[in-house]
Amino acid sequence: MSEEKDFSILEKKINYEFKDKALLTVALTHSSYCNENRKRGFSVSNERSEFLGDSILSIITAEFLYHRFPEADEGFLTRTRAALVCEDTLAVFANSLELGDYMLFGKGESLASGGRHRKSTISDAFEALIAAIYLDGGMDNEKGFVLPYIN
Repeated sequence: MSEEKDFSILEKKINYEFKDKALLTVALTHSSYCNENRKRGFSVSNERSEFLGDSILSIITAEFLYHRFPEADEGFLTRTRAALVCEDTLAVFANSLELGDYMLFGKGESLASGGRHRKSTISDAFEALIAAIYLDGGMDNEKGFVLPYIN
């Protein structure tokens, strides 16, 4: 899979340079792009990465809250984590990076349905980006990316 897209500005925004650029490309590839470009070798969208990123985000957030609020009960911690990792919040984080502008979409998704600005799409891409950073650089780099958003 190779897409000639320059993500260097995004890497500066996130303060992380990928060793394996393919991980970043996958994180920003919507399934509609894969569907339209399968013959060119694009068969991996960001959906699997989104799954992993969601779990990583949850554990980083849980650990942060656990230490930040040592006297809080489980209910408070659960509600607070849910507020920090919900679609609306992640869309705000994604918009701060203008993540939709870097995504690869199929023509139909990009033009007809406004995928670049849909909350569900960009929040999913944010989670996929989390997975890409984790896979490329490990948990310490991941925490360096995530913690400023949730702190």
